[in-house]
Amino acid sequence: MTDTRWNGEPCTALRLTAIVADIDAFPQYWARHLVGTRRNVVRVEYGGETFYLDDEDGSGWNKLTHGGSPHWAHSNIVIDPDSVQLRGHRADPDKPCPHENFDAYVEVNRVTASDSDATVIGYAADIKVNCRECREPFRWTGVPAGCSPRQPMCSVDETELRAPLRPASADPDFGLGLPGFAVNYRSPKEG
Repeated sequence: MTDTRWNGEPCTALRLTAIVADIDAFPQYWARHLVGTRRNVVRVEYGGETFYLDDEDGSGWNKLTHGGSPHWAHSNIVIDPDSVQLRGHRADPDKPCPHENFDAYVEVNRVTASDSDATVIGYAADIKVNCRECREPFRWTGVPAGCSPRQPMCSVDETELRAPLRPASADPDFGLGLPGFAVNYRSPKEG
């Protein structure tokens, strides 16, 4: 068993994977762009508290195995507690992952008239899907890139579906006056 420490004192640490969650309390949360993705993390239990360190680059585990002092950098991360898994390797790493289990992250957003006007004028759902075992993101097929109040669209990398929605009791044209944008690709030959 590896000796792990936080601020020079013994702590309990376990290397895991988990889905990154958002935290509203910190507007500048460093991992907001990673929300919904699975990452390597370290769960630390110290002083009656449990917290998580990002370990995608090994920095979290490195800190804990080098005494846990401020000399070693780390990044705290917020995770979805229902997504925690022990780190493991597939039985045969030379075979492709069969993609049998998935994690889906859905964020429903309320679109307001402006920062100063809290009137809700639309809703949208952002959806990401990853393989639970190998963490590979899935891409949305046949969906144009951009954002629209009229139809589902996806992020430029095709890993996030952006779908407008409305309450069942709302008029069919609810939210249709919102602006949108599309991303189009033209090959250099089209000039």
